[in-house]
Amino acid sequence: MKKLVLLIMVICICFLTATAQQKTETQRMLDRFLSYVKIESQSVYDNDPESFPLTDGQKEIANFIFNEIKSFGGKIDVKMSPYYYVYVHIPSNIKQTVPSVMFMAHLDVTPEANGNGIKPQVHYNYDGGDIALGNGLVISPKSNAGKHLNDLIGKTIVTSDGTTLLGSDCKSGCAILVSLIEQMVKEPNFKHGDLYFCFNQNEESGLSPKHMDINYIGKIPDILIDVDGGDYGTFYKANFTAEMCSYYFKGNNAHPANGKTNGLADAQTAMAYFIGQLPPEIHPSHSEGKQGYVQCYKIEPSADKQDVRLHFRIRYFDKADGELYQQYLNNAMEKTREAYPTVKIEAESKSLLYDNVEYSMHPKAVEVISKAAKTTGITMNPIAVRAGTTAALMVAAGMPGGPCLYSGQNAEHSVYEWSCMEELVDLTKMCKNIITEITHLK
Repeated sequence: MKKLVLLIMVICICFLTATAQQKTETQRMLDRFLSYVKIESQSVYDNDPESFPLTDGQKEIANFIFNEIKSFGGKIDVKMSPYYYVYVHIPSNIKQTVPSVMFMAHLDVTPEANGNGIKPQVHYNYDGGDIALGNGLVISPKSNAGKHLNDLIGKTIVTSDGTTLLGSDCKSGCAILVSLIEQMVKEPNFKHGDLYFCFNQNEESGLSPKHMDINYIGKIPDILIDVDGGDYGTFYKANFTAEMCSYYFKGNNAHPANGKTNGLADAQTAMAYFIGQLPPEIHPSHSEGKQGYVQCYKIEPSADKQDVRLHFRIRYFDKADGELYQQYLNNAMEKTREAYPTVKIEAESKSLLYDNVEYSMHPKAVEVISKAAKTTGITMNPIAVRAGTTAALMVAAGMPGGPCLYSGQNAEHSVYEWSCMEELVDLTKMCKNIITEITHLK
């Protein structure tokens, strides 16, 4: 009987110790996360393709995280570029050669919702009901924005006050990675290969690859992992390849009564005919799953209304689909030239915005993440996402493709945005387990 009582006491002590440690980890994560989201680091859109605008808040968050990581000490190399990217290298501490890994998150916050005057609200010991944000708004676990709350009863939830976004996209990823770096410094005997981290700018405006400078870390990593996903229970193993292209229709207005004699070149009608040649089944309204699409998203007339430019989005998962879509566009151009020979049509340059990470991803990346998630006790299933990721943007800049992990951000790009601190702690542990799994690779 005494042995049983003693055993129960030991179990209780272990449980209380583990609970106290979890509370400490949660509080540290909360403090770090709040310090980030209070910095208003919204990026801005700029129509000038040569520009790379940086707001004061973007510079502030970069300096804040740079100095925070520097304060950890240890055998790490921390640098900040003139464009306020923060790069970190933690050298390998093992003899065997294993793949290097780079974790990434972005410092800027979307300009798609109000980000001025962010006042984070902390909801301790979540009770399972609606969360009142203020401003008359609530997040309900019955809503799409709050459905994951059903898994988080008793946890610590952070929201905005309903007047702004929270900035969890991607301050949650930043908090996870800075916490991971801190743990690597505090646990020098934890075995790992070469570790790299990049906190980049202007991801939300699609410009982050523009000033990604691999010289700051010295090499292209073998495995790239983006910590910026917003779908609970998943990581993105594939994404759209995104291309943009445009066609210019040169017109010549003349009185239509003698249109043939005067060489009337009706650019608007030719443009409409061009669009009509594209099969309806490749329009986004017919596309789902891993089906791609072609969309004319902008019709831009010239100042004198004689000419017109068409702008197209092209999205696909399979390179063969991309080639097929280009053939459809080529056919449309040839048919339009035949139908309206007086209109000059020019196919302007095509640009790659981001690429499917699956094409260049390390062959063991998905396996490593799946094993690490299972070890941590986290649900993390690989899926294909009909969008782009930071890693996908970086592929266009010559980096290898890489998965995008769920980062604890929910209802991002809106005033309903929220994060759970205990979940960020667990995701940090999962990233740590990913590092361990990589040491088992050859």
